[in-house]
Amino acid sequence: MSKSQTILIYDGHCSFCTKLANGLQKKSIQPLEIISYHTLTEDKLKNINHQLTIERCKGEIQIIQNGNRYPGFFGVRILLWNIQFYRFFVWILYLPLFPFLGMFVLWFLKKFRNQLS
Repeated sequence: MSKSQTILIYDGHCSFCTKLANGLQKKSIQPLEIISYHTLTEDKLKNINHQLTIERCKGEIQIIQNGNRYPGFFGVRILLWNIQFYRFFVWILYLPLFPFLGMFVLWFLKKFRNQLS
């Protein structure tokens, strides 16, 4: 895995998450590698980024870009700069109070993802 490549680590056992990750990969302008954390050991996670653990990956998605880790909503903001069409509207996610709204939306999706599948 290249340090400059964008990597999305997600819950591969969730069909909603898998559909979303595959859709993002297809619309990505630059290469996007998607990996289920279920296929990785702690050592492999540490090789990707020293801050990654299975517990962190269980809690929320992780975006690794240029060697940096971006969890949850902050990862989504970074990732959307690379997605066709959405990249023109990502700046909205940097406005005041949007991080709180974004974290709530991701919490809601995490809580109800099985019903959304």
